[in-house]
Amino acid sequence: MQQKDWVLVIIFLSIGLIFISLFFIFFFYKNTQPQKKQEKMPNAKEILELLRQKENTLESLHQYSSLAKIHHTSYFQENENFDLEFVSILASHKNVNAKLVLEIEKYFKSINPNRKELLDKALESGLNKR
Repeated sequence: MQQKDWVLVIIFLSIGLIFISLFFIFFFYKNTQPQKKQEKMPNAKEILELLRQKENTLESLHQYSSLAKIHHTSYFQENENFDLEFVSILASHKNVNAKLVLEIEKYFKSINPNRKELLDKALESGLNKR
């Protein structure tokens, strides 16, 4: 064999080794990707504690309200007065706007109409704490 042939053989072998190593790297990387951790849904006590924090922004209060709307059945199973406490704490917060308070109050009234008077009292007590 001539010298040019040896150079070509070495080049092709090195390219082949590179492709084989890249194949194994992609194959193992595909199988070992970290799975995304799903955020744990806070329970009723935790969401009320999060809501009580004074440094909450309007955006975080809106996020807690949407969580309360989505998971209200499980929260009511944990704490039967969850809606009253939530409305009272939300209304007493300084960074909340009236639209959010009325929206969450209306939602709780619609899912549990026999507690309208209690929700009104909770809203009033929350506004008095403000």
